[in-house]
Amino acid sequence: MAQQGSTETVVRNDCSGERSSVTEVGANVPGRLTSSDRTPQVDVSLAPEGHMLLVLPPGEVVTGTMAATAAAEVDRLAGTRKMPMLLVLTGVEALTRGARTVFGNAESLAAVAVLGVSPVDRVIANFLLGGASQPCPTRYFSSEQEALAWLRRKNID
Repeated sequence: MAQQGSTETVVRNDCSGERSSVTEVGANVPGRLTSSDRTPQVDVSLAPEGHMLLVLPPGEVVTGTMAATAAAEVDRLAGTRKMPMLLVLTGVEALTRGARTVFGNAESLAAVAVLGVSPVDRVIANFLLGGASQPCPTRYFSSEQEALAWLRRKNID
């Protein structure tokens, strides 16, 4: 999360017209939690099917610090292998540019299927995927079955 006194640019969807907007998040923004309030959990695990599973916390702003923590766990679990990943961003409030940068520098991944279910999720995924070119094949899905089928194909390629 943002440190006391720091700010981080966030792209959010205002839902009224499905437009993206930019705001500053930090200790000086009313109503925004800081690292001293609590730390949302990013869940990283190995799925029984053989892929990584990264679940971003619903209702939260995903920051560069949160992304870096997740990336370190992904690297630890992957070891020397490149693995496919299912990244679930369903219900995430927003994603910072810092988080996009961290996720865009992933080196332990063979392919990433980004899963969301709402128009807001799609806007956030477009922001996530809209930076520099991705380090591995990456695609957005609104169906978990389709995402997993795509990851299986990418794991075979």
